Amino acid sequence: MSNASMDSVQVRGAAIKIQNQPSPWAAFAIRVAFILGLMILWELVTAFSGVPTYLFPPLIGPRIDTEGVFHLVHPGSVLAAFQRIVSDGSLLASTLSSFGRMAIGYSVSVVGGVALGTLIARNWYVRQTIGSMVLSLQSLPSICWLPFALIWVGINENAIILVIVLGALFAIAISTEGAIRNVPPIYTKVGRVLGAKRLALAKDVLFFAALPELLGGLKVGWTFAWRALMAAELIRADVAGIGAQLQVGRDFNDMALMFASVITILAIGLLVDLLIFGTAERAVRRRWGLEK
Repeated sequence: MSNASMDSVQVRGAAIKIQNQPSPWAAFAIRVAFILGLMILWELVTAFSGVPTYLFPPLIGPRIDTEGVFHLVHPGSVLAAFQRIVSDGSLLASTLSSFGRMAIGYSVSVVGGVALGTLIARNWYVRQTIGSMVLSLQSLPSICWLPFALIWVGINENAIILVIVLGALFAIAISTEGAIRNVPPIYTKVGRVLGAKRLALAKDVLFFAALPELLGGLKVGWTFAWRALMAAELIRADVAGIGAQLQVGRDFNDMALMFASVITILAIGLLVDLLIFGTAERAVRRRWGLEK
């Protein structure tokens, strides 16, 4: 078979794969079914395993008491804990507090990480010096920065924000460097032939060529920032936040509240991935012809 025929077969195969991709609604239905399956499994384990409720509470825990009265929600269940923190406003207050810190810290991380990663990628001397140090700093768990932050900026909100920045900045810088260095050289050569100078080349060629991989790096950076925030709030339980709420559950041996806090953390991470990063990635894939 000639090279032209093989290329034609590969192109048709790629087109078939793109056309046969499930719709967003189908993907959503599969995720919902999977989550419902986990919830049913959780209820079955708590109902038949014999583990005490204070160690592993049910999600809902419908039951019939000694008087024969049916109760839809067990008082020690995770749903009961959710109802309690929603009714007293603590869930909303904790979520808003955590998101406020996250918005500031992550924004600083994105600006600083993209700038640092671009500098490392485009300058050989910076890559050999600062670049190697950035990789080493990224291997340090973000919570290790909290003692330094408390001393450098004091026992306040800024210490937690600094932990978020240091937890995500280096990951974003490394991802940005990789995204820029992985751009095929032919793109920059064509840009120069067409008359693009330094700023135009970076803005109109390198940025869009590196955008798919850069988005992945920003998403990874967000996960590092979110983990750093939860760890800092868990240790600094004197501040409002979802992590602090988890620590409150531990202090009072309230396992249902602890599970409710963890589920909130996971749900927020899933929603941010679906609504923000997932939407941006789908838009980029459509623009690049990788998805219909």
